[in-house]
Amino acid sequence: MKLNSAARELIGRGADATLVTLNPDGSPQVTLVWVALQSTSDGDELVTAHLSEHKKVRNVRRDPRVAVTIVAPGGPTAVMRPYLAVTGTARIVEGGAPELLADLAETLAAPDAGFPPADAPPGYLTRIRIDKVGGVGPWVPATP
Repeated sequence: MKLNSAARELIGRGADATLVTLNPDGSPQVTLVWVALQSTSDGDELVTAHLSEHKKVRNVRRDPRVAVTIVAPGGPTAVMRPYLAVTGTARIVEGGAPELLADLAETLAAPDAGFPPADAPPGYLTRIRIDKVGGVGPWVPATP
C-alpha cells in the first residue's frame, strides 16, 4: 500500500511512533520507536531499527501483526490532535540498524547526540508492510 502525500509529509525524514507488538500471551507490548518511511516495489513500508534483540524483535518473529501510531505535532484541531494509525505485517531483517538510526538521529535527536555509537552492533530492522491506514487526519481514506 502507498501512503498519501499527507501521511508522507507527517512522517517526513523520520517520526516518533508507538509500535505495538503481541506478547506470547496475546497482551500488547507498546514501545516508543523512531520510524522511517521507505518505498519498495510492493508499496511503502515503515521501518524501525533496534541495536539488540529486544522483546519487540522476538515478538515480531513469533507473530508479525503490529500496529503503529504517529501523533501529528501541534495542538488539537476540531476535537483531538490528528494521528496516523497503521496496522501492518512486520518482518525482522538482520543488520542495518546503525545506519538507519544515524539517519533518523539527524532529524529526531540533538545534532551532536553521537548516536548510535561508532561500535554499535549491526542490530535488526523491523520492516512493516502497511495493511490498513486509519486515525484522524487527511491520511484517512474516505469512506463510501
